[in-house]
Parts: sequence; C-alpha cells; structure tokens
Amino acid sequence: MSKQVVLAVDLVLVVIFSIMGVLSHSGSLVERLIPVAWPFLTACMVAWAILLLRRRDVGSLASGVFVWLVTVVGGLSLRVAAGSTAATAFIIVTAVTLALFLIGWRLLLRKKLRQPAAVSHG
Repeated sequence: MSKQVVLAVDLVLVVIFSIMGVLSHSGSLVERLIPVAWPFLTACMVAWAILLLRRRDVGSLASGVFVWLVTVVGGLSLRVAAGSTAATAFIIVTAVTLALFLIGWRLLLRKKLRQPAAVSHG
C-alpha cells in the first residue's frame, strides 16, 4: 500500500473521529468540525512527518501505534492550548477511539495479508 493511501486513511479516520464527536454533542457540524478536527489532524501530520523523515514503514503496526500516540497526546495538547477543554472522559474516549481507528485498520490489514489465498476447486 502506498504512503499516500496510508496517510489518506489515517487522516480520513481522524476526520470521522471528529465528526462523531461533533455529532454526539449539540451544535452544527459545519460550524464545529474545523475547531474540533484541526488539533488532531495537525498532530497526526506531525507524526507522519517524523515517520517520513526517519524513513519508517508507515503501514506497520509500530507506525500505527506511533501515529496514534502522537495524534492523541499532540491533539489533546493543542486542543487545550487553544482554549478548549479535555475532561477525563473525553481523553479516554479520544484514546480508545483513535486506537481502534489508527491501529485497528493496520491490524485488520495485517491479518488479511497473512491469510492464505482461497483455493478454487472449479
């Protein structure tokens, strides 16, 4: 899988996480999406920049854990620095959801790639 596809998957999943967050509270998706998403998208891009500079396999499980950790810690830090809150429940939901998203898809892909091809008896 190309680096561009892996990056796109990670960024789309961070946006989906942000959409889920906005929709779980009152407010307009149009008005709230950018303020909710930008800290996590920025942190995710920082993680990616580090991986690319260090020439890491961005689709690996280890890279997924790294992207997840930087996205969670960096995103929450940027969110708080920008004046938003980060209650304990939000931190937990953020960490768990982004782990499922950023690590989970890599685990599923890894499992699929390890399965032997189906044999046709036709």
